[in-house]
Amino acid sequence: MDLHALVLTLTLGALAGYGLRHHPRAVAANRAAMPHAIGALLFFMGTRLALNRAEFTRDLGALAAAVASGFLLTALYFLGFYLFGLRSRGAVANPGEACPARHSLGAVLRNSAWILAGFLVFVALPGGVTAAFPADRAADWILRALLVIIGFDLGAECHKLAATRLPLPLLLIPFVNIGLSLACGLLFSVLWSVPGRSGMLLYSGLGWYSLSTLLIAQHGLVLAGLLAFIHNVTRELLAIVTAPFAARLNPYLPVYLGGATSMDVMLPFVQRYSGRDYTLVSFYSGAVCSLAVIPLVRALLG
Repeated sequence: MDLHALVLTLTLGALAGYGLRHHPRAVAANRAAMPHAIGALLFFMGTRLALNRAEFTRDLGALAAAVASGFLLTALYFLGFYLFGLRSRGAVANPGEACPARHSLGAVLRNSAWILAGFLVFVALPGGVTAAFPADRAADWILRALLVIIGFDLGAECHKLAATRLPLPLLLIPFVNIGLSLACGLLFSVLWSVPGRSGMLLYSGLGWYSLSTLLIAQHGLVLAGLLAFIHNVTRELLAIVTAPFAARLNPYLPVYLGGATSMDVMLPFVQRYSGRDYTLVSFYSGAVCSLAVIPLVRALLG
């Protein structure tokens, strides 16, 4: 889904929410739909992983390195926020949605279970069914529905949003995120003894696996494109799975972990675990990161 479609979908949802903000049943129904829509999205993400499972088994050594690169980024972000004292000093969840540690663990397990269920169901289906199954289209429409739900919630609660809680430096979040991602790429190149440009190229997709993979593969670097695909998929999945714990550490951390996906796939997880006050920040950061992917990849490709 392109940026224009994302903005339009969120706006339509916000207008509907604002118009129905005085109807408690509509607001309650919208919030009740959120976890079900998230579960459906994760399920179809699992089916998409199953659909592309051949890519993951093509080169097991490369697979291990690419997956490790995603874990490295996630671990460094968590460690950085912890060591530099960037821990939350207050509740970050939406009112009435406090998320103690045991609930965070439950959310992690639940999100992981939805993804695993989608993967296993798709693998168990006959080949003829899976070949005709529109996993990508289904996931896209569910994402649209989620964005409408998010927009509705923002519109219904716009009078309660505490914009003053968001500091002005938030405009720098995506640029800091890009710099940190490339720094992680340099560290990965040192640990795995590969050229620095190759390490940064691996991380330059910022979580947008489809675009970065295509750009790299078009340059004739098929293996590098495959590694970028696996890295960015790993980054996206880890951002989703760890979101409950990340939001407890700092409400901005899920936004950083999501990278380019913070404007779409990660958006419902930011809203659910960090709070609706951080939804627009997440969308802005993801949009800037997404716009940066093409020039960044092309610059590194030379």
